[in-house]
Formats: sequence, C-alpha cells, structure tokens
Amino acid sequence: MPFQPDPVYLPQARTTLFAVQTTVTGTPDSLGSRRRRLWEMCGTAQCPVVGICLPMTVVKKLAVKYLQHTDSRASDYETHCAVVVACKTKSAFGKMVQEQLDQRFHNELRSVQALKTREALQAHWNKHKEANHFPGVFWSVLSHPRCDAAMEFEVLGHAHMMQHQAGCERQTQENEKTALHEQLRAALAANKKLEEKYLASQLSHAQTQQLQQDTISTLQTELASQHGEMQKLKKTLSTLHAQKVNPDVSNTKELELLRARITTLKSVHLAELGNLQQHSKYLEAQLAKRPTAFAIQALDATSTNCAEPCDKPLDKRCVLCVGGRPSAVPLYRQTVETRGATFMHHDGGQEEGIAQLDAKLNSADLVICQAGCVSHEAYFRVKEHCKKRGIQCVYVQNPSKSALRKALQMIATPGND
Repeated sequence: MPFQPDPVYLPQARTTLFAVQTTVTGTPDSLGSRRRRLWEMCGTAQCPVVGICLPMTVVKKLAVKYLQHTDSRASDYETHCAVVVACKTKSAFGKMVQEQLDQRFHNELRSVQALKTREALQAHWNKHKEANHFPGVFWSVLSHPRCDAAMEFEVLGHAHMMQHQAGCERQTQENEKTALHEQLRAALAANKKLEEKYLASQLSHAQTQQLQQDTISTLQTELASQHGEMQKLKKTLSTLHAQKVNPDVSNTKELELLRARITTLKSVHLAELGNLQQHSKYLEAQLAKRPTAFAIQALDATSTNCAEPCDKPLDKRCVLCVGGRPSAVPLYRQTVETRGATFMHHDGGQEEGIAQLDAKLNSADLVICQAGCVSHEAYFRVKEHCKKRGIQCVYVQNPSKSALRKALQMIATPGND
C-alpha cells in the first residue's frame, strides 16, 4: 500500500510553503543591468549567503571590527546572527559585506556578465549548481540582475537542502576519518616493526661480512708466512748448490731433508692457495646474494680476456699489492693471477696491522704500493723494506685496474724499479 501522508500535516506544509513563496515573490524583479544588493534580496537570503559564501574567520573579524556591541568572545552562532541582521538593511556594514563578496567571487561574477536573459541564467545555474565552487556560483546567480523571485526561491531552496545534507555527511566523514586514523596507526606500528627487523638484518649482514673479511685476512697471512718459509728454504738450497758442496753422507742427508721439506711446504702452500681461492669464491657468491648495500660483483676467475695484452708473464713470482679499495681486491687478484703470479694483498694499515704487512713483505718478490690509499707508516715501511731487500716496488697514485696492469708491465720489464 503506498504511503499516505497524515492529512493533519498537509495544511501546515502548504501554509509554510505559501509563506515562503509569498516572501520570495515579494522581491521585485530586476529589469535593469544593475546587480542586486544583499539587502535588496528576500529576508531569508542573508543567512545562507553569509553562512556559505564567507568563512567564519572573516565574518568574526568584520563583526568585531565594525559592529557595535559585538564581543570577540561571542560564539560563532551569535556572531553569525548579528552579521545577518546587519545585512538585511542598507548600511555601511552591509555595503562592506557586499564588497567582500564581490572581491572574493570576482571570477564567477565575470563569467555571468554576458548572460542577458533569464533563460541563459537558468541554464548556467542548472549546469554549475553541483560544482565544487558552489559559493561563487551561488552568489553570482543570486545577485544577477535577471534573477527573479522564482529563481531566487529555487536557488535558496537548493542551498538550504545542501546545508542539511552537509550536516548529515559530516558525521559520516567523521566516522570514516576515525576509522582511517585507526588504520594509519596500525600501519605505522607494523612499519616500525618492519624497520626494526630490517635494521637488525643489516647489522647481522655487516657482522657476517666483517667475519668473512677477517677469515680471508687470516688465511692470507698464514699463506704468506708459509710462502716466506718456503722461499728461505729455496735460498738455502741455492746456497748449497752454489758452494758446490761435496756430496758426502751428512750433506746428502741434509740436502734430502731440505728437498723433502720444500716439497711438503710446496704441497701445503698449493693446498692452502686452492682452499683460499675456493673460500674467496664462496664468500663472493654469498655476498652477491646480500642486499644492494652489501653486494659485490661476482668475478669470473677463469676468464683471461684483458683490455690490454698479457704478454709479460710473472710465473712463480709472488706479487704483494699494498692499499686499494676493498671492493676492487678481486679485480686486482684476477689481473695478477692471469699472469701466472701469486697474489697477496694488504690494505695499507686501514684495518690490517703493520705486523701483517711485515710478514707479507718478507714473502713478496714484487711490490705494488698504491700510495694514495695507505697510511704514512705503511708507506715508509714498504719503501725501507724494498730498499733493504733490493726487490722491485712500483708506486701507483690512483688505484684502478688499468693502473695495476701498467705497474705489472713495469715490473715485468727488466730495469724498472
């Protein structure tokens, strides 16, 4: 059964609507080109104009400054009512409010100046009444010379219903805002936990990397020490051959012992070298799987393609590289080992101690010192040691792979120090 309104309320609704229409109809139609003034509109127009078209801060500022008996401590509603009453009559304050509205909506007023008929104004209102810039559209249409009583009634009615709907939607928006705040708070808490987890992971990766670097340094030191011992035994054996000792029983036994010791050390040396290379490849593969901040580029140790010809081998010689960037050490190793030499590295006193440098210098046949990346103590230690032992040493100012190749070529060329 369709809804039937209570007959008791129908007369009241009709009476109210008639009263509103009578009030609006009482506004004379403007036939000239002069825009309508705020106090010339119907008695119900000032309230929505002030409430919709002027921010409360502006209304309060005007009321406190220009209206007598208006206190800055008055509520917003009391201030609004005082301004609305003052705008119903022609006065200096009403003119000031009119100027404020005209200045605020200057662009909208210019857009309706070319509308010369009521039909054109009605079409403009129908097109823009739902626009986001409704206050400007509202004032420009309501104050237009072709806005008659019927259009004024329609415009004020639309504004009246918009205010009702705005109050209803505001509560819905507040509820949605509260829900969004809760979601944001939960998201921030989850993000904080993820950040803490990431920082802990970074710390763990850094510790793992440092441990791996320490392991590599220890293995290199042990290898250098064994290489040095093997070199000493080789020198002893060479001395014995140079002296042309008669092969009596005691010397023969000693010679055999030395040869056996050299063979054993050589086997241990090669085994340690193989283990160190395998461990280095394993560490490089593990570091490559880390996040970008800890990753290094994997190197192909079997590649022999060089940018420059490798026609000057350094077979069976031990090359010590002092200094250089830690990330470039694998490149240095590849460059040296492709020439048949054994590679050793010391960071020049950045993290490794000077005692380790001495041990590696004792085992080295050739030294490349990257002077721009070592400490003063390491620099002078390398210089004095090479001068004392009479071994070749080449100083490189700018650490790079190409500079290392040039240094190796200089070392491989006889007569270069």
